[in-house]
Amino acid sequence: MEYELENRPSYAVASVRLSPGEELTTEAGAMVSHTETVRMETGIGDSDEGFLESVKDSVLGDESLFRNRFTAEGGDGIVQIAATTPGDMTARELDGDEVYVQSGAYEAAGSGVELDTDVGDLDTLFGGEGLFLLKAAGTGPLFLSAFGGIQEHEVDAGEVFTVDSGHVVAWDASMDYNTERIGGMKETLFSDEGLVMRFTGPGTVLLQTRNYGDFVSDLASRLPSGNSGGGADVEVGGDV
Repeated sequence: MEYELENRPSYAVASVRLSPGEELTTEAGAMVSHTETVRMETGIGDSDEGFLESVKDSVLGDESLFRNRFTAEGGDGIVQIAATTPGDMTARELDGDEVYVQSGAYEAAGSGVELDTDVGDLDTLFGGEGLFLLKAAGTGPLFLSAFGGIQEHEVDAGEVFTVDSGHVVAWDASMDYNTERIGGMKETLFSDEGLVMRFTGPGTVLLQTRNYGDFVSDLASRLPSGNSGGGADVEVGGDV
């Protein structure tokens, strides 16, 4: 499986080339296009166990219940995938290791990568990551998306790296981490930096340069309310 990341960092698209028989599993709605030699199937799971795992990932991991599987048949095929929001994408090559993924950051993975949900510590519930975390494990490419650009930080052994919880994309499952408030009550109330995640190395942490939750809150605060009144009704159509 070969891939190329294009239009980075603002409007990233991943073009994945599949050899005959190779498969790519994607989040529902991630596909942009595919060639004629690619067959798409939509499903929940290949078995009762797969069905239950998919339901668990959807309910607990805040991911789509349905996923699409693309298979190249009769020759090489190309599948293009992209995220819903503008921003960057990256491909993390797994080699038997495990990665925790932020809710909504997963886009696709090779057939050798399995997804599961894992119980985080109680602090993650208040850090914006949810009590249940999506975990990717296995061998192959894992495609992740971000709101804004993606930064990769290597954390040395024993080093503590602090990140605003809304900017976390993914991190190595082998790292110790916890979620806590930064500073005292004043910082919590007035700094807009009240909740952070602290990672202890060694390991890798992926960040997004924009906070989607803050963006949605800011946008909502600027929209007029439905009961504001005072506006003139606009009639569409009629004689010219």
